[in-house]
Amino acid sequence: MKQLLLLSFFLFSIISFGQQITVNGKVTDGKTGEPLPGAEVRIYKTNKGCNTDIDGNYVLEVSLNDTLVFSFTGMKSQKIKVDKQEIQVKLFEIDPIHESFDPAYYIRRIKKLEATTMVTKEDIENANNPKYKFKKNAKNNVFVIFVSELTSNDLNDEDLKFEQKYNVKYSSIGNYKNDYLKKYNKLTFKHLKKKFKKSWLSEIRKDAVGLKKE
Repeated sequence: MKQLLLLSFFLFSIISFGQQITVNGKVTDGKTGEPLPGAEVRIYKTNKGCNTDIDGNYVLEVSLNDTLVFSFTGMKSQKIKVDKQEIQVKLFEIDPIHESFDPAYYIRRIKKLEATTMVTKEDIENANNPKYKFKKNAKNNVFVIFVSELTSNDLNDEDLKFEQKYNVKYSSIGNYKNDYLKKYNKLTFKHLKKKFKKSWLSEIRKDAVGLKKE
């Protein structure tokens, strides 16, 4: 009897593992609770997946015990094993490289074994230098455009497509001074003009700080 029970449990596990189910849910901003339209929902190690709709909702056919990867531009990706039909996901923003100088941010990312690793003197001296920050970001293939009064609700489908097409990221002005924002944006605009000629000008947001209208 014991062997029969073990065999039954084993067979049930095999059947459950390959069982096809429909998973649905909503992907939201973990900080604001707002939906994330266009977020990617993909089965781990495959090309099968979908994107969330305008309300952040998704529906996907998967196998029970598959692992789903949820991702969105500027957000930290999240992996979740499928064990139920409804999976709600909250994604949180990655610490942006272009944010105000934060020693803890740099310490977490410097790949050294010593727990006492400190930031460089150059980082500290150039904490509010837009040119230094731009070059540092560019080395990591990060290009930022600061726009006024930006919230996640302000970004429509056209804006999201612009970010993807030209590999840029819109950012709110935060606590930066207007002079800093103008200088930083001009460096980004110079990069766009050099790489994409004038094709980007007709698609840029009108409220980009310091943009010279052409």
